Amino acid sequence: MKTRFEERLTQMKRKYYEVFADYEVFNEFLKISNLVSYALNLLLLIALLVLVLSPPWVIRVNEVGRAEVIENPKAHNEPSEPEIIEFSKFFVESFRGLNSYTLAETKHAWNRMSARYQKIATRDLIESGFLAKFEGTGLYTRIEIKEEKVDRETDEYVFVSLVGIRTLLNYNDPEYRESSLFKAELVLKKVRRTRTSPSGLLVENYKEILLNKLEESK
Repeated sequence: MKTRFEERLTQMKRKYYEVFADYEVFNEFLKISNLVSYALNLLLLIALLVLVLSPPWVIRVNEVGRAEVIENPKAHNEPSEPEIIEFSKFFVESFRGLNSYTLAETKHAWNRMSARYQKIATRDLIESGFLAKFEGTGLYTRIEIKEEKVDRETDEYVFVSLVGIRTLLNYNDPEYRESSLFKAELVLKKVRRTRTSPSGLLVENYKEILLNKLEESK
């Protein structure tokens, strides 16, 4: 049984069939083009996900700043001792070098903590009200690291100790000064290098010991 379209073509003795055929070919071309476009978009999306989830490229340099060739990137992916020391110093300065007018900058320290230690730090500093009491007092801290040492390293953790001088000053009172010698002990957890953890380290635990009061002027 013929359709009305086929009957009309028969009546017209297929005089205009080529015109209709052009539209059919064009429609098939559009279908194939759309399928190819969808496939390319899917491949681009997969490539983008792989790029986002892959660890960042870390270029090591020697003591004069020249890039070094790494024969085995996987074996050299773990943080080096200079990276560990620099990470530890930056954390201590961000975490304990408080400023009553820029307390929001402590987020740099929070970004370098493991999820476990973030809960501990939040409880000790925020929920306890310590930071709220510190805010608006005009106090600010200067930290000067005098000694740094990687005490021990395992496959999962690095144990670091720093000795420094913390000086507490006051914007509102130029004569206010309080200095103390302290020791910071950090337990750093080795993690995969990502854009949020480019150094491959997170603070798993932090302990501070007051060694001596050096100066006090109030």
